[in-house]
Amino acid sequence: MTVTRDRADSTDPLKSEVFDHAHLQHYTMHDQRLAAEVLGLFLAQLPSTLHLLEQAETAPDWKSAAHALKGSAASVGAPRVRALASGLEALAFPGELAVRLLRVQALKAELAEFRNAVRRAYPGVAEP
Repeated sequence: MTVTRDRADSTDPLKSEVFDHAHLQHYTMHDQRLAAEVLGLFLAQLPSTLHLLEQAETAPDWKSAAHALKGSAASVGAPRVRALASGLEALAFPGELAVRLLRVQALKAELAEFRNAVRRAYPGVAEP
């Protein structure tokens, strides 16, 4: 069975769209400049959030960074990123460092896909 990753599937967020443009449009009241600004802010904050996850030394630090990412991903229409961040938030801490870092790597791969989808919808916004 082949999973089409660009197709919405409400039963499994990881099989949903990379970028839910309709959600972002609703969230920003169809204001294209506001949508681009919100996406730009989300993308600009990502390096800091990822750094916080990678460097977390306590459960509250880990959960706070994961929770912040989960909420912001939901706001910008990134359902797969939101689902991965939710899984990170629920992950036992300290647990295995290797497991945490592997999950962060999976998150980074998903974020790259999200950035590419944003680049297609809003050229220039997803540039580093």
